[in-house]
Amino acid sequence: MTWLTVREAAFFCGVTDSAIKKATQQNRYQHRYVNGKGRGGKQLRIALESLPEKAQALYCGEVPPPVDILQFTSKQRDGANAKAWVVEQYHHKGLSPDDFVSWFNSNNPTEDAITKSKLFRWQHKYQGKDVAGLIDRRGGHNRGKDTIPEKAWELFYSLYMTQQQRGVRLCYDMTKLEYPDIPSYKAFERKIKTIPMYAILRYREGLKAFTDVLPYMERSKLDIASNDIWFSDHHLVDVFVKSADGTRVIRPWLTVFFDARSNRVVSFLVRNADPNATAVKKCFRLSVEQNGVPNEVYFDNGKDYRSSSFSKDYPMSLVNQLGVGTIYATPYHGAAKTVERFFGTFTNRFSRRFKTYTDCNAKIRPEEMQIPNKEILPLAPTLDDFIAQLSAYIDEYNQTPNSGMDMEGKCPDQVYAENLAVKRVIRDHDALRLLCDNTEERVVNKSGVSIKNNHYYNDALLSHMGERVMVVYDPDNIDKMAVFDREGRAICLAEAKIRTPFRHTSEENYIRAAKEKKAARAIVAKYKPAREMDIHEIVARNQLMEQTFTESGDPDIVEHIAPQAAENSAILKATDRTETTRRIREEDSVSATLLGFYQKQA
Repeated sequence: MTWLTVREAAFFCGVTDSAIKKATQQNRYQHRYVNGKGRGGKQLRIALESLPEKAQALYCGEVPPPVDILQFTSKQRDGANAKAWVVEQYHHKGLSPDDFVSWFNSNNPTEDAITKSKLFRWQHKYQGKDVAGLIDRRGGHNRGKDTIPEKAWELFYSLYMTQQQRGVRLCYDMTKLEYPDIPSYKAFERKIKTIPMYAILRYREGLKAFTDVLPYMERSKLDIASNDIWFSDHHLVDVFVKSADGTRVIRPWLTVFFDARSNRVVSFLVRNADPNATAVKKCFRLSVEQNGVPNEVYFDNGKDYRSSSFSKDYPMSLVNQLGVGTIYATPYHGAAKTVERFFGTFTNRFSRRFKTYTDCNAKIRPEEMQIPNKEILPLAPTLDDFIAQLSAYIDEYNQTPNSGMDMEGKCPDQVYAENLAVKRVIRDHDALRLLCDNTEERVVNKSGVSIKNNHYYNDALLSHMGERVMVVYDPDNIDKMAVFDREGRAICLAEAKIRTPFRHTSEENYIRAAKEKKAARAIVAKYKPAREMDIHEIVARNQLMEQTFTESGDPDIVEHIAPQAAENSAILKATDRTETTRRIREEDSVSATLLGFYQKQA
């Protein structure tokens, strides 16, 4: 008969030592006491033949074929071997369970600590010293992985990661139509959570949503001066105002130019129409007239800022004529421009003053403004009143201490004045206005040039019949147009021709037409080309002299006008037909002549 210790019997039975002792007390197993260490110098021994057949078979090695441990992951195998080592140590140390647990935990890291119950579980599973019994099959080794087929995930991903923002359920159902055997919906839902937030924003919400959350560097402004860099942008004002005719409410557009060094608003423009290149040029002209010429302008990527007027590739462009550099912001990256922060301040400190303030998001519009436009109209300020209040606010803003970077708590006006090391000025505002006007290319015909269904004529155009010319005009006053050849040389100042109905042409019109024909024949006969004028001379580089501060701190403004620029201005005025036309109408009219004759006879 084979006699086993309590620990050995417990091991092969897969139970605890106390369970074996309790079973012997109940005479379930044959047992005896032998001399040795223990209570009363006696040790308990259990007869192997009295144990269950499974325990006897395990002792004799009659066990089922071992499970192939290689089918498990390396992580699972390493974990099982570690548990087996612990059990083996427990058997060889000869310590009590409590003492062994204390010894083991004192010699191993906290994360590897064991308990007595854990030791007993491992001992039970390690029957027959089969490491496979200690394999953790709960799936923790597979955490972070999935069973989704690669092709199925690619289809799901392509459906989900779009700006259509399809729901998970819809993408899953569409994927399941293509791959019926895919895992559950929950598996896809769990895997989505592993996609980085930045990727979700970029592909489901767009580039702007992505770039808006990116951190950006604050740039020190200590190394730049006032007028070195100007920002510009548009803002749809969150205030309802009356339209010009007072029949409806509108949200006006605000265009600003903003000095980078001082955070000072150098000019603004309010329009009741969408912003365009004309608005940008007009606002820029106001800035230059009031503050001088900047060295660089920092623009948005909108088409209104990408016009030919601000193109370095166009010789007659505004920036080329004034010697201004251009910088364009990264697309959709509003944080790159300081002016974006100004608009936030503008909304909170100015727009919210009005009863007709409306949030930019109609869904969260103030309840008072969730009414028909007809009811808002009596509450809305007029456009002129709004502009007047806005002008006062801009002055207030420029004179308010600023806590921004490199501002030292000073107001924008003060910082601007203290850092204006160079000021370039243009005294000839007419020349500046011409540069800021609209430019279009036209072909000269017998009626002159045509813009917006209006004909513009000057005798000087006859020598350029059939040629392509550049027409420059003020959009606020299209009575006259300056005409230049394609080399940038001025030809003349053409005025709008009076258009009369075919069957109601007056004698005055006949007389004027005859005089124009006579003048045209004279020009053709002599074939004298018009005197050349160079538009580049209108704003000569000598006119943009860099001036430094005097010792008093005030800029020393010196005007230098090129002689030819003055001559060109005089020639432009000489080609102005307004006064001549008015005299023809008044003095050379047949009806006027006849009226005078009859008056003398009376």
